[in-house]
Amino acid sequence: MAKIIIAGGTGWLGSAIIRYYLNAANELVVLTRTVRSARDGVRYVRWDGCSMGDWYRELDGADTVINLSGESINSRLTTANKDRIWRSRIDTTTVIGEAIQQVLVPPKLWINASGISIYESSDVVRNEGDEPHGEDFLARVTQQWEQALRARHTPNTRNVWLRISAVLFANGGMLKPLIRLVRLGLGGRIGNGNQYVSWIHETDFVRVVDWIINHRDIYGVIHACSPNPVPNWELMKALRHALKMPLGLPNYTWAAKIGGLLIGVDADLILSGRRIVSHKLPAGGFVFDYPEINAAIRNLVAKSEAHA
Repeated sequence: MAKIIIAGGTGWLGSAIIRYYLNAANELVVLTRTVRSARDGVRYVRWDGCSMGDWYRELDGADTVINLSGESINSRLTTANKDRIWRSRIDTTTVIGEAIQQVLVPPKLWINASGISIYESSDVVRNEGDEPHGEDFLARVTQQWEQALRARHTPNTRNVWLRISAVLFANGGMLKPLIRLVRLGLGGRIGNGNQYVSWIHETDFVRVVDWIINHRDIYGVIHACSPNPVPNWELMKALRHALKMPLGLPNYTWAAKIGGLLIGVDADLILSGRRIVSHKLPAGGFVFDYPEINAAIRNLVAKSEAHA
């Protein structure tokens, strides 16, 4: 029985990982700010994400710690929101590193979430071997996020920085509002439509996590991205085909910015793009179930409609 601890385990990513491991006779522990009773084979342990407490003892002898904590970036980047985004990433990473240093038997593996926003917006293909040069707020946060892990001296724990692209879920995440747009007849390109979307199917995301856990020679930066990032116009086309909507009005840049203001999201998140892939995954023998956007979207839309 493997003991897997997930910080930030109540969100979409954590829930997907829990579903994957639930029937594999594992001990699953979620670190959460909300008091919850154990259910469905998962124990919930309270922490505040920024200071040491009794929770740190859970790490003693654990097999894997996965830190997915982080305030959503799907918000207006006000000063207050920027502070929450920064602290929710840096503080949790720092305190987990301190906990690993204190336990008698440190975890074998520490997977810490990171993001592809560490790279600049560009249509140039980037992989794990490329030095990130992003200079905007999210790039700077991600750089400090990764530095917080590097600053922890955990020689007996294998460390992985998992730079996560947009994870496509059947019933949530970024796909849900896009499906709504398509059904309203507004599923054309967003902005100029040429900005790249780096993505990964929810199934492949959890398979990447499992692959990292089971390949003990893997460490350092890993990109959780499909091998085929696509321009925004191609993503929207795949959605229209899957939803049987032949036409979709474009969302011009000015309209996207107004829409962002109305729903409280920074429009630059969808008007900018990054073309990120992984060379470590295929080099290590990982095979994607959903490497192409059309098959991935068809599968996710079918799942969404089956649960409607």
